[in-house]
Amino acid sequence: MKVVFKPLLSFSVILLSVLLFTAAAEAKGNPQTSVSSSGEEFEVNHNGPSKTQQISPAFEGTGRTKGQLTENSQVSLKSLKPSSIIGTDERIRISPTTSFPYSATVQLTVKYSGSSSTFGCTGFFVNPNTIVTAGHCVYDQDNGWASTITAAPGRNGSSYPYGSYSGTMFYSVKGWTESGDTNYDYGAIKVNGSPGNNTGWYGYRTTNSSSPAGLSSSVTGYPCDKVSGSMWSDSKPIRSAETYKLTYTTDTFGCQSGSPVYHNYSDTGQTAIAIHTNGGSSYNQGTRVTNNVFDNIKYWSNQ
Repeated sequence: MKVVFKPLLSFSVILLSVLLFTAAAEAKGNPQTSVSSSGEEFEVNHNGPSKTQQISPAFEGTGRTKGQLTENSQVSLKSLKPSSIIGTDERIRISPTTSFPYSATVQLTVKYSGSSSTFGCTGFFVNPNTIVTAGHCVYDQDNGWASTITAAPGRNGSSYPYGSYSGTMFYSVKGWTESGDTNYDYGAIKVNGSPGNNTGWYGYRTTNSSSPAGLSSSVTGYPCDKVSGSMWSDSKPIRSAETYKLTYTTDTFGCQSGSPVYHNYSDTGQTAIAIHTNGGSSYNQGTRVTNNVFDNIKYWSNQ
């Protein structure tokens, strides 16, 4: 009787291929795994896309300022990512900046140990000491984690009505830090003190129960094409809703990365539904607050 080993060999090759693929996938890890500048990794318990809508409401804060502190030094900031003016520039300057939600909008000054440049970004408070921003504002593909980040909430030119704060810990996810995948371009900064109690903070929520396309939204931040430290905003409907991104024709410019893309909901107030990341010739876009993004923001807020 002739024994044929070919099928067995084929099965072994297939099995080996499956095992190698699985091992490679496990080594790469979940792109939504939380990572920090201290080296911590944490797998947040995500319950998948079928989870009901998640909501974290806004808080308007006490409004207490620090006596309109001023600073004379003006640092020339560079942009980490491009953002675009779509057609006519319709941004308006926000002044004064001490009313909510502008008080909870933060100018970020970012430095990397591997670069001699100083970069500008924007962020927004989501609790007393946590600022959400773009992933590329805390982790750069060439230079790694930021060495220092200074946060100035509600800055208005040379005026720092709430003072400035140092970042003490930076967070993002593996999809950004290991792969540079723009679908996972989001992160957070923990700061010293609890300035959010005075400035207030934005809400954030998922929009998986209904498409946000057409929803009126605003993008507010600190562009580097305007007077140093000045806050600008534009409002337009959401253009399209993709799995990981929202797109919009709202005017933005470099250094507005990390700005909140937000809507004023009747139940949660000024609430972020995306984090602005970059732009193009036809539209700008931000990382959508999905269930995974929501869960990570919540986890970072609780640290």
